[in-house]
Amino acid sequence: MRIHTLGPQVTDSYTAAKFYNQHYCRNQAIICGHNSFENLLTHLKQYSKDYLLIPAAFKSNILKASWGDIHYALLEQMTLVTSFITQLDPLVVIQRQDANNRIGYTHAATAQLLSRIVHNIVIQTYPSKYRAYQAYCHDQAAFVLTNLKIVTLSSQEHIIKQLQPSMVWCLYQIN
Repeated sequence: MRIHTLGPQVTDSYTAAKFYNQHYCRNQAIICGHNSFENLLTHLKQYSKDYLLIPAAFKSNILKASWGDIHYALLEQMTLVTSFITQLDPLVVIQRQDANNRIGYTHAATAQLLSRIVHNIVIQTYPSKYRAYQAYCHDQAAFVLTNLKIVTLSSQEHIIKQLQPSMVWCLYQIN
């Protein structure tokens, strides 16, 4: 069994795939991490008979679609097999105090959450919260919403909000 999901290993999706593998597959599944769900979803034919693990909170600005949109649009290409719930690693909103901009980075699924926490910012989205954090570090943006486990705070940064959400995960077999 191959389970395709968002990578790298530090993403919530990859962690959920490891959880599923451990609890339901006796560690017999192979987990394949992809750079983006968009790339994975647009190349499903390459993965026929494999599985796709995607969060119910999935949202894509590129595909202009949410999980529900994908679920119905791809009914003939994939079959929902099961769902399960996990606790996500803590999410944090970090502010860089010395930034001279009002730019915030995150994944499309958490963009509205970031805008509710930090008002009057321009949000740029990335294929994963991990990639958003990498861009935030590189570009010196003012804010990022990402996973706490990947963060290294500098003296000019502080956490302005921490959250501990659960997530519903959907496992599909690719037809």
